[in-house]
Amino acid sequence: MFSLELSASTKKYFENLKEYLLINFGEKTKINVLQKEEKKLEILKSSPYMGIKATKFSDLLANYYVLIDKNEYIFYRIDNVEKIIYIELILSTKEDIIQKIQKYFKQ
Repeated sequence: MFSLELSASTKKYFENLKEYLLINFGEKTKINVLQKEEKKLEILKSSPYMGIKATKFSDLLANYYVLIDKNEYIFYRIDNVEKIIYIELILSTKEDIIQKIQKYFKQ
């Protein structure tokens, strides 16, 4: 099984998500959503190639995969030698992802 490493951007995404859920929906919803997020990442650890090649969105993402669900895009890369999945960027499906990808990956 692979381990996960979260980028600073991913950590910030989760902090913002926690705050948003708590303020707008309450503690119970926050806990439920975060549990679903955790389960999704646990599944990814055992099946790292379940995402699709991220070049579908941009040529900047040649070494990345993306896991898509109804709420978000999870961009990640895989280190097969070290058995690590690097979660680089998570974007809401409501965001302009092409603009965000261009900005993030051109840094």
